[in-house]
Amino acid sequence: MPASRRDLLRTGLGVAAVGALGTPLLAACGGGDDAGGGSSNAGVTLPNYIPFAGPTPDLPASGEVPPGYYTYPKSLVRSVSGTPLAGGTVKATTMTFLPIPPPRGENGAWTEVEKRLGGTLDLTIVPASDYDAKFNTTVAGGDLPDMVLYSAGLNNVPQFAEATCVDLGEYLAGDKVAEFKNLAAIPTVAWQNCVIGGKLYALPICRNITGGSGFVNMRFFKELGIEDHTRLAANADEFFEVAKKLTDPGKDRYALIKFASTTLFAHMFRVPNNWRLDGGKLVAARETPEYKEAVAFIRKLHDAGVFYPGSEGFTGVQRGNAFTAGQVAMIYDGLPAYAGHWTNLRAQHADNDPRPFIPFGHDGGEGVCWQDNIMLAYTFVKKADKEKVKEVLRVADFLAAPFGSEEYELLKYGVEGTHFTKDADGNPVPSDLGTRELTVPWDKLAANPPVVYNATGGKQYTDYAHQALSSLLPIALPDPTVGFRSETQDRDGTKIAQPFNDLVKDIVNGRAEVSAIDAALDEWRAAGGDKIRGEYENAIAGK
Repeated sequence: MPASRRDLLRTGLGVAAVGALGTPLLAACGGGDDAGGGSSNAGVTLPNYIPFAGPTPDLPASGEVPPGYYTYPKSLVRSVSGTPLAGGTVKATTMTFLPIPPPRGENGAWTEVEKRLGGTLDLTIVPASDYDAKFNTTVAGGDLPDMVLYSAGLNNVPQFAEATCVDLGEYLAGDKVAEFKNLAAIPTVAWQNCVIGGKLYALPICRNITGGSGFVNMRFFKELGIEDHTRLAANADEFFEVAKKLTDPGKDRYALIKFASTTLFAHMFRVPNNWRLDGGKLVAARETPEYKEAVAFIRKLHDAGVFYPGSEGFTGVQRGNAFTAGQVAMIYDGLPAYAGHWTNLRAQHADNDPRPFIPFGHDGGEGVCWQDNIMLAYTFVKKADKEKVKEVLRVADFLAAPFGSEEYELLKYGVEGTHFTKDADGNPVPSDLGTRELTVPWDKLAANPPVVYNATGGKQYTDYAHQALSSLLPIALPDPTVGFRSETQDRDGTKIAQPFNDLVKDIVNGRAEVSAIDAALDEWRAAGGDKIRGEYENAIAGK
């Protein structure tokens, strides 16, 4: 099965093991079965994009780059009129990565949200570690709530959607979405990933499109005279020399830490995003010469001793702690983690200077990144009569309220004076009560469009994050199989790829040679890789 959404949130991409350039869920839920095992979603009318007319940003949006704000807006906009529920009740099930909040009826922030909604929003909140099992149990029991988040782990998603869920195209396609203006402000690229079996079956929990290429602590690069974080080296050879200079075992400092993927170096060597489509024919990323070169370069770095010793088995928390402590100069982590690294590193040492890494080409040209963080997951709406569906969509519209709206403030921060106060610059500061009560995962049912803002980061953080997205999004490669489906990938893709992924892990850790890749590719193709390829090609061709 595809990598879980928990991994996607943590790392910003669908890669769970070193070298596992696997297909994310977004590409796996393409449509209903056909004789070839693949399916297509061509010709679906998506919701029109209508930007939110909110507070003027300090850094304007440009193309897919979101707006940036140095401080919290002083004047908020009311984005939803009336009471969306008007006395009704909507039930929903979703997951959380945070502590479970006080329950409905004992949670003042939840009560305030229901007052604005004008009815009851009854949530079942499940820890992320248990969510896939809970979802499957709910589906098997046939007792779906009105809204339910889907993360991963269900076979035959198209059949499930057709039998159980509303075709939202009837309510949101084209100009119809204007009735729900917060949903209309969700970027088109997110809606593209909600098409299943030729119909718009889901609401996206959208993100910033790319998970990026990791982070660097410029404090250590500046010691070497390197000031420009957008071009840390001219090419791979120069980077190799820089990595050796950054490494000082006597100070317990190394250039790099072992990552849970080859992603950073795949970007440097311009490896495609899962697949490359050329003349209707697909080449898997792992089959490309660029991928083999990237693996060989990682092995070269390993042999040079620039990775933190023993870090192959580190958890994500341990990797983050090593970066915070100054034991490594670079880390691979997804862009959503930037705010955390910013706060942690700057609290640790006044000279720490975390910045997003902008990949350069190994040969002196431009690097790439991937469109691997388009959305976290999506939400299904259970079949019901039209009035009920519209009621549910009004709730979703409220929950998707954008940054700069009154509804966003209520959902994110609660009630001023009770759940938060504002600092001298007008940024919200949560109270102890707010910290406890505002862990309700409203944004895991419907999500507002991304913006660049960090209450504790100010202008500097916003400039760096906005600059990173402005640099990364133009070089972010799409996965050509997104929107199409391979039945074999859905069912067995991870199992088929596992032996290859295990070999790559051994190569980059010095236990096998790069030359072993060729035989492993033959085994992957024979085990089902070629079948997956054929199913995707048929789906793309509309067969």
